[in-house]
Amino acid sequence: MKKKTISRHNVKEKAIHRIKIIQGHLQKIQQMIEDEEYCVDIVHQSRAVQSALKKLDLLIIEDHLKTCVVHQIKNGQEDKTRDELLRLFDYK
Repeated sequence: MKKKTISRHNVKEKAIHRIKIIQGHLQKIQQMIEDEEYCVDIVHQSRAVQSALKKLDLLIIEDHLKTCVVHQIKNGQEDKTRDELLRLFDYK
């Protein structure tokens, strides 16, 4: 059985948009390193990417909770849901 992924179209579009922005930031970091720019400026850019990735994770997790988790619980898959949620809490 194929696992369900991002289900709502608007969430998928938001996630793809965020990924494209993150890719742009990563390219900027690469260019900054190649150009031997000031280290602290590179780290600031890197931290912005890390923050953007966390926001992407939250968007995906929120969609999962609103859709997949509800579906699993309604279909008697409480154990699976519990295990997935516990793994998310262990997520660092």
